[in-house]
Amino acid sequence: MASSQQDNASMEETMQNSTLLTQGLGLADNRDHLQLCVVHILLALWGCLANSSQIVNILFSRQLRSQLKNVCFLNLCLVELVNAGFLCPLYSDTLMQGTWRHSVTTCVVYELTFYTQVCVSTLGVLAVLLERFYYLLTLRTSQVKVWSTALLATPWLLGLLLVLPLFWYGSSARLSLVSGSCEIIWKKHYQTLTIFASFFCPAFLDLALVAALVMMHVMLSVVARKPEFQSNQDRTVLCESLRVMLLTSFTCVLLQFPFFLVLLLDMFCQREQSAGCGQPEGTWAGVMMLIMLKPGVTPLTGLAYSDLRRGFYVFWRREKCREVYTGSELCSVGQSQLTLQSSLM
Repeated sequence: MASSQQDNASMEETMQNSTLLTQGLGLADNRDHLQLCVVHILLALWGCLANSSQIVNILFSRQLRSQLKNVCFLNLCLVELVNAGFLCPLYSDTLMQGTWRHSVTTCVVYELTFYTQVCVSTLGVLAVLLERFYYLLTLRTSQVKVWSTALLATPWLLGLLLVLPLFWYGSSARLSLVSGSCEIIWKKHYQTLTIFASFFCPAFLDLALVAALVMMHVMLSVVARKPEFQSNQDRTVLCESLRVMLLTSFTCVLLQFPFFLVLLLDMFCQREQSAGCGQPEGTWAGVMMLIMLKPGVTPLTGLAYSDLRRGFYVFWRREKCREVYTGSELCSVGQSQLTLQSSLM
């Protein structure tokens, strides 16, 4: 019987829900947790507002949504909206209560959604980079529907295919009899595989493609002799594309990397059963704040595109104009400029 228990213990690693700050929560620290809760609520509201406004900006403009680069960015905003609208509120509720107070099913859905969202978001950035890579090579946007559909659907499908089997076969959940919080039970090596499949591998692809795009941009800027590269409009679009690629990829990687690094260190420490294992609560609070900051920062990186900036300006000016000149044709001012600029990108 004892050997059987040892075998079971060697096959499974009991770890606290790695996406929730539930370990070591005490009543003495409740005031600090409430302050963190307020911060995360503000981050959730900011993320929902930023992503929703960017989605509305693209969807309600025919010129903007006709551009594949904008639709790819809209797809990325939808992924970030899952983080800001679902994950962050549940995490804030846990901070407020000091423990997980929902069902085990909700705990499983939260954990699975967390890893899937990370993977889909990182792959969504890769889709944005691939679309700009194609533009950099051809100086035109692809009109092939198969290519467009693949760029939009692949991050979601591949994210589910990478994370769902590992999570389904490698983990289970239960409520701790001691703390009452949710515990995720991982089979050996499965959580490590999930972390690498959801973040480290897609992030490596993002950074590798960004490096290739930067090198190509430098070569085109210095060596290019084709006439179509010499126009100011082409140079402006290329510079805007480079800024968006750098901002989006670095935001995605740098804001998520500290959390997964701390998580891996904590896992390896527990696996070695070292004395004084576990990261301080302040460390978890800091890295989780960076994770929750990402949904609010990502949609702002799209403002490096001049047509998205002008889309906000035209929308704001049109609404202000309607307040002054109700039903007047003057409210269409600026729309023709946006149409012309979008057609060139």
